[in-house]
Amino acid sequence: MIFKPDIDKVRERLYGFWEQEYTGRACISVVAPKYEGANISMFHNDRDMTNDKEALIDYWENPEVIYDNNIKRLEKTYLGGETLPIVYQNYGTSGHCNYFGTKPTYGNDTIWFDPVWDNLENKQNTYNEEVLNKHLAIAKYLTDYAGDKYFVGMPDSCGTIDAIAHLYGSSKVLMDMAMNPQALKDVIKVINKGWAISNEKFYQISKEVNCGGAHAWMHVLAPGRVAQMQCDLSVMISADMYEEFVLPELQQQIKWIDYPVYHFDGIEQTKHLKYILSLDKLKAIQWTHVAGQLSASHYIDTLKQIQNAGKSLIIMSPKSDVKPLLENLSAKGLYIHTEAENEQEAKDIVKYVENNSKE
Repeated sequence: MIFKPDIDKVRERLYGFWEQEYTGRACISVVAPKYEGANISMFHNDRDMTNDKEALIDYWENPEVIYDNNIKRLEKTYLGGETLPIVYQNYGTSGHCNYFGTKPTYGNDTIWFDPVWDNLENKQNTYNEEVLNKHLAIAKYLTDYAGDKYFVGMPDSCGTIDAIAHLYGSSKVLMDMAMNPQALKDVIKVINKGWAISNEKFYQISKEVNCGGAHAWMHVLAPGRVAQMQCDLSVMISADMYEEFVLPELQQQIKWIDYPVYHFDGIEQTKHLKYILSLDKLKAIQWTHVAGQLSASHYIDTLKQIQNAGKSLIIMSPKSDVKPLLENLSAKGLYIHTEAENEQEAKDIVKYVENNSKE
């Protein structure tokens, strides 16, 4: 590939990651700007468009603009280790709520959703593919122009209870867990069905250019359907409620995914870990360094518990974590994500991983 000449070796390592094979070292993704001050983030828009509504809509919805912005990002990014040249389709986190009536509000870097449902009654017929078709057209454009330049990641259609919180409001979801549980469970099934339909359509568009599935900000490839599962709302509920409401959602979704990953967002979710690990088909857990919390290397015992349960790990951490993570964890099924200040530092980090990984 133009932006990744060693893609065959990268693909071999990433495929081995899913099966916890030892390919000589842990997987490592380290990005760095090719020149000082370059914005290389998939998420951060360094142009202030808050007072230019038309430009903001183009930024989020115009496939030509999305393509151009991503090519410029790739041109100024050093893609160290297993970092992929990949385009992120960003229609909002838990973005399958778009297909059930919610209206997005575009920020400079973020998409918000305002609740549109007053209740959970009669929601079986709210699924509408008008917005989905617009998103699929973007996916097709990006795929058609990918060539030998980049992969096309799946959108962040993840977390059905989180999607319902967008549609209905987080406080109402929490109240109905106690006051109207059956109605909530019925709606979860409805939204999950739309999630599977829409994800399959995205997968069919991009599977040829990806040779299977791809996830953008986790920088993973797989020879089949890959997607993340999550419930960020779960930091506010008990383990018993997680078992009652979230676990059935995950059990439904995991039937569609060949290479499922659980997005573990915050140490508060540790109380749910036994239920997450109970999913036999689950391949990996992705650990995010949440703002205001200690980095991953401070939770080695929990990370070892995940590895001992036979699950792979994708860990987002500062570069200072690389050494303690390699010292305490098996390189089998371990994928560390970090950032460097420049290309040489990124190369040094990859070399360190090569010399200090252990089975």
